[in-house]
Amino acid sequence: MAHNNSIKPAMKWRVVMSNYPHERLEGRPGYWEYFERNILGEYATEEEAIEAAKEKMAQMGQFQGWADDVDDEDGYYHGGPPYSTADDPDGAMCEDEHTIIDVEEIQEEKKSAAKEE
Repeated sequence: MAHNNSIKPAMKWRVVMSNYPHERLEGRPGYWEYFERNILGEYATEEEAIEAAKEKMAQMGQFQGWADDVDDEDGYYHGGPPYSTADDPDGAMCEDEHTIIDVEEIQEEKKSAAKEE
C-alpha cells in the first residue's frame, strides 16, 4: 500500500481586503463601526499571494478602467499591493467607502502576537 508522503506547504502569506468609509463621512453616526477586514486566502509564497491580490483587484469594479491595465508595465497593476481605491485619480470622491487589498506575512503576525503576551 502506497502512502502519500507529500507534505502540504505551510501557508506563510495571506491576502486581506479592508473596507473603510471615505474620510468625508467622518463624524457621522456609526462611522467607526463601519471598518471591515476579511482574509481572502492564504498562500505558501509571497509571489502566489501577490498574484492572488492582483487577480482580486482586477475583478473588482472599483479598480476597473484605471488600475487593472495588465499591459501597462509601469501602471498601477504592476506596482504590487497594497491596492487602494483611494488611489483612483478620478473617482475617489464618488465612492462612500475605500477598499484596500494587501498581502501580509502570517509568521510575522504570530511573532509579534507572542511578544505582546
